[in-house]
Amino acid sequence: MDNFLSIGLDKIGFILAAVAYLFFFGLLLTTKVSNLPKYLLLALSVTCVGWASYYSWSAALPFTTLSSHLIENSKNAILLLFLFAALSQANKTVSQFFRQPHVYGLLIAIGSWTLLSSTSLLSASNIFTGNLAISILQLALLEALYRRSGEAKWQYKPLVLALTVTTLYDFALLAESALFGRIDDQIWMARGFVYCAMLPLMIIAVRRIKAWGINVYVSRDIVLQSSLVLGAGVYLCLLAITGFYIRYFGGDWTNLIQATFIILGIATLIFLMLSGTLRRKLKVFIEKHFFANKFDYREKWLLLTRTLQAIDITQPDDHYKSLLLAWLNSIGYSRGAIVRFKATNISTLALQQRPSLNTDERRLISAYQQHFSNRNWLVDLSDNSDPFVQKNVATTTVDIQLIIPIHTKGELWGLCLMNAPKVNKLSLNWELRDFLTIVSEQISSQLLLMQASQTLSENAQFIAFSRMSAFVVHDLKNVKAQIDLILKNADKHRHNPEFIDDSFSTLAAMQQRLQNMLSQLTNKRPDQQSVSLVSVGRLAQDVIDNRCAVRKPVPTLLIEQDCALYIDKERFSSVLFHLIDNAQHATAVDGTVSVTVSEKKGQLQLIIADTGCGMSEEFIQNRLFKAFDSTKGNAGMGIGAHDALHFVEEQGGQLIVSSLPGQGSTFTLLLPLKSSFSLAEPSETVIQGM
Repeated sequence: MDNFLSIGLDKIGFILAAVAYLFFFGLLLTTKVSNLPKYLLLALSVTCVGWASYYSWSAALPFTTLSSHLIENSKNAILLLFLFAALSQANKTVSQFFRQPHVYGLLIAIGSWTLLSSTSLLSASNIFTGNLAISILQLALLEALYRRSGEAKWQYKPLVLALTVTTLYDFALLAESALFGRIDDQIWMARGFVYCAMLPLMIIAVRRIKAWGINVYVSRDIVLQSSLVLGAGVYLCLLAITGFYIRYFGGDWTNLIQATFIILGIATLIFLMLSGTLRRKLKVFIEKHFFANKFDYREKWLLLTRTLQAIDITQPDDHYKSLLLAWLNSIGYSRGAIVRFKATNISTLALQQRPSLNTDERRLISAYQQHFSNRNWLVDLSDNSDPFVQKNVATTTVDIQLIIPIHTKGELWGLCLMNAPKVNKLSLNWELRDFLTIVSEQISSQLLLMQASQTLSENAQFIAFSRMSAFVVHDLKNVKAQIDLILKNADKHRHNPEFIDDSFSTLAAMQQRLQNMLSQLTNKRPDQQSVSLVSVGRLAQDVIDNRCAVRKPVPTLLIEQDCALYIDKERFSSVLFHLIDNAQHATAVDGTVSVTVSEKKGQLQLIIADTGCGMSEEFIQNRLFKAFDSTKGNAGMGIGAHDALHFVEEQGGQLIVSSLPGQGSTFTLLLPLKSSFSLAEPSETVIQGM
């Protein structure tokens, strides 16, 4: 009864699998994609329907009869063809695909293996081991398909997962069978159920995948990972074969010996897979024998570009070491240095995993400077056929393999020195020489840009200090104007107590202004703004009376509506003085200069108009607000209008200029009154300057 129940369970599993794959076949027919991978997936579905139907009515176990060999190998062959097609370009025709050497080679190998395994020449364990190798190849192709899918990885993930689970199940079944020479009944019973359970994932994949076939570039890392997976599978096959022969020749294969052998074998596999030395040697072997080029230039160039972009030359970091690391990583080296020539001296700018330069290394660098100062020549110190190496390295011990020059303006600026462990060392052939030359030019440009940035930063500090000094000198002129006004009126009002009080008040204000200017020069930064509530009308009157009354024509002030706003009083006063003083300079003695204060649409409107010589539109656009450009000759600094424009813009306002040559100019200041209020009812007051 138990045997009948066991047979009944595996039959049910295969019946369910046959029905499921038949449904999957019908679903595939509804997809609109029409290319080779889809047709092969249809063929795989039909084959799986036949495979499941066969085992649902036949009592034969796999690989025990001719029909079971045919059905199993047919399923394996079509799955391999589908994976090859999915890994190829999607637009290949059937004839183009089957004319590929690896495709018809696979078909010949599978057919030969089917004939050989159907005979009595091989034992059961050998047959199971051979089919185990086919499962390993399928797993390697599935791994490659997932890795190469790139942006389409989300589409292919369910398909790869479903096929991987079923293939891993077959792998476990065959490994157990190869080890003990027979099919395990308990594992065999679940085979149909496993295939049926994975079908929903394949249905999801069919709904996701928009176009079968992946157009990929086969990188070295992809080949390395696939080789490791394939090697691991071959190792497990050898492990199974070894276990079989130990059991065959060694007598009883106890559970203790079996567990010990399997654990030791798997531990050895894990150790080899995690070994950095093994991975490096395998990668070097693949690059030497399977690729025409030594490097994946696309990947290397992207890595170099991203590394250089990550260096912020405006920050005070060790940029030389970052550049050295980028240089070393470009060819996979680990030790190095950057040195710079200053006359006859050698200055070390960066070191990576190596000590400072010793005497022999400095002598070698000096010899390189003498021989190749005018040549952009890379030297490999491990090349004993190089005359330079024979002459300078034969009796010395140096931690250098490659010497890469850094040139600027036709002169030898410095060197990059590189070295690596023996397993990673590269021979300086023409390919590596050209690659390093391109990399060196890119990094050298970054290095020189960094040097220029440092110089520019220092110059910018001097320029900023000079600019601030110019503003201070400009303010000194204003102080002098106030002193001149006091001296001009001293003879007339020297005995007037009010004049003396006003003079001392003016001197106190000038003393405070001089103190602020000295503070700016001492601290090398502009003075902090002091914001207060300022009456614009009173401030304009004060500027006219105390700072602009010395020069003719004396401005007139018209206050249509006075306003107050929170602003830096000293700087606003300087701006008004600059604009009014410029108007006076541009106007004849018999002309007029007027200042009008009013409010317009929630804004302060201050208009300074004159009847002077005027300005052309070209002058307003190109020269008026340009710093250090003055029409007054030595009498002006050329920063008054420039400072006025920037001050108004800082306050969120506007400075509008209208002028015609020979007809005068009008400057209109518009400043927002967000924190201001009207000081008087609308009225008109005319005040004539003194």
